[in-house]
Amino acid sequence: MVQEIYLLRHAAPDRASGVPYNIVPGPPLTAVGRSEALQAGRWLAQHAISAVYVSPFARTRQTAAIVSEHVVAPFAYVEGLRESSPGEDHASVTRRVTGFLDTIHTHSQQRVLLVTHGCCVLATLQVTTQGQIDLNSHNYDYGNKSPTAGIWHGVARGDGT
Repeated sequence: MVQEIYLLRHAAPDRASGVPYNIVPGPPLTAVGRSEALQAGRWLAQHAISAVYVSPFARTRQTAAIVSEHVVAPFAYVEGLRESSPGEDHASVTRRVTGFLDTIHTHSQQRVLLVTHGCCVLATLQVTTQGQIDLNSHNYDYGNKSPTAGIWHGVARGDGT
């Protein structure tokens, strides 16, 4: 059973690349983003991650690839962790993320890492804390509720939440 979840928002993307942001593949990482991902990987290496789930976007895949230099665990690409689609509201993102969390709830991996996007970080925190953690008052780049390469760590309570 999953006991701990680490959430990693992708590192800084190249918004000047001209590649649409919320359509696969999305923009790649910048040099700053690659450095952020390296720092995140070094920190995560200390935490015995047993599985990594990654959004299919280029910026999350690149972040995960750099993290994998330090975190040795199986990777899986998960559509449910993707960026919000044009016109997709937060309730839809939350349903999608909840569906994914339900699928991993009984997996044997103890500590999992989700490499995803700000919308999915926000939804995961809201769902797993029953609304006790809400990043809606936070604003980072382009209105995101979490900083690039920001990491959150959650531990399951004894009651299964």
